[in-house]
Amino acid sequence: MLKVNRILGNKYLIISVLGHHAGESESEIFRRKKEEIKEVGKSFWLIKSFKARTEHIQDICKIASDENQDVYCVFIQASQKNGAQPTKNNSVAVKFSPDNLNWFDIPRGIKVTGKIDKNTTALVLETLEFINKEDVLIDLWNYSYFLNNHQPIKIMQGASTILCVRKYNIGMKSRYRKIIAIAKLKEPFAVWLK
Repeated sequence: MLKVNRILGNKYLIISVLGHHAGESESEIFRRKKEEIKEVGKSFWLIKSFKARTEHIQDICKIASDENQDVYCVFIQASQKNGAQPTKNNSVAVKFSPDNLNWFDIPRGIKVTGKIDKNTTALVLETLEFINKEDVLIDLWNYSYFLNNHQPIKIMQGASTILCVRKYNIGMKSRYRKIIAIAKLKEPFAVWLK
């Protein structure tokens, strides 16, 4: 069982708003991703956010690793019922790259779908745990942007995944969000897709 409070106390964190994706519900996505981790030893979770580019995810994870810290992605509920727009595109990624130079086939048993283009990133998941309790919340005021820790985090369309450093910073009105799931990342932490 995850120690959620310990994870939320980590210096570095990735926060991502969860929504429906390419015709799959949250529970279907989680079931498929957990099976991929069990069978392949990892899974790829597609994101598209100008606040969480592949190279920046790798940077935050490298810094955390150098400080003997694991990096987690905390998947949270949107602030409004229709806050997370469903992904309509159902393209399937066929290649991934840890450096945007050398490309490899997506491992057999992993399916990555969504809008695949040059700005598509996938988090590399080692574990994924669904949080069943309604009262497990994250206080977004406890975090600032990784690339500018004087700036409070702000989640919006196009920036629904953000890289954070633990630093109190008054920001969004909807500061408390329900945690839906938590994933632990593994090297290379994030990859480009095509």
